[in-house]
Amino acid sequence: MSTSKNENVAAVEAYVQYIESVRLLSEKTVVSYRCDLLKLVAFANERNLGLFDLTYEDARRFTASIINEGYKETSINRFLASVRSFYRHAYKIHTIDANPFERISFAKRSRRLPSVLTIEEVRRIIDGNPEEFFPLRDVLMFNMFYSTGCRLSELLGMNLTDLDMDQKRVLLRGKGSKERYAFLSARTCRLLKDYLPLRKAFVDEKNQPSEILFVNTKGVRLSASSVHSIFRTYRLKLGISKRFTPHVFRHSFATHMLDNDSGIRVVQELLGHASISTTQIYSHVSNERLRRVYDACHPHGRKK
Repeated sequence: MSTSKNENVAAVEAYVQYIESVRLLSEKTVVSYRCDLLKLVAFANERNLGLFDLTYEDARRFTASIINEGYKETSINRFLASVRSFYRHAYKIHTIDANPFERISFAKRSRRLPSVLTIEEVRRIIDGNPEEFFPLRDVLMFNMFYSTGCRLSELLGMNLTDLDMDQKRVLLRGKGSKERYAFLSARTCRLLKDYLPLRKAFVDEKNQPSEILFVNTKGVRLSASSVHSIFRTYRLKLGISKRFTPHVFRHSFATHMLDNDSGIRVVQELLGHASISTTQIYSHVSNERLRRVYDACHPHGRKK
């Protein structure tokens, strides 16, 4: 059954509006879904098919097409997750009788262990007591990442009203608008006390008074690209040879917590993971470390 190309696009946009306004997915996730589904639209339009007329065989052909384009396993699985979700919703509201992608298997992929900083490497990065505003902001940012294990988006969204200095904690807004509190180390609190007066003077001077915690040179909210640029600068400055990103701090936070005998459920709560399976990757990191220590220290474990 043929259909208008505009109808296919309209179906995608209706679904995107649903996940944005009803499911409250993040802007980044919504953009990703739209891009993936528009690729499916292009596939259907080339064959003069409606999205709701695709069969299991069409689903197999679409999957084969993205595999042949050379996408990595992670990208292929993201495409499949997006289209499955789209058709699952269509089935739920009785637009279709069956999900054509339900029997399509995800691509198998090897799970890489995340890059992790040692405690000594972390100390090199978070130590220091700069007096100038921007170096102080950067050191505070590094301490905030390591103290809370927060995501980059959560750090960028921090406002002054999210700070609870009496309880030494900060309110984080995670994926799906879920909120949780994370704890602030004593050092992070000291840096905040030094930073906040300088921040107020700076934003007042720029005529940008606001509740934003981390500001850029214009006095407005720091962007993700600016943070990545700061990390690159400090990576060179400190001579860090391994991968150094905001997410590496999150990995390091989780791994160091587990290494010091915190339970995995505690780490799951602190990281804001919806599923324990997401957190379990960090137990693998700790197990790898245990194996290395065993091999190095146990008389029968040492390599000759």
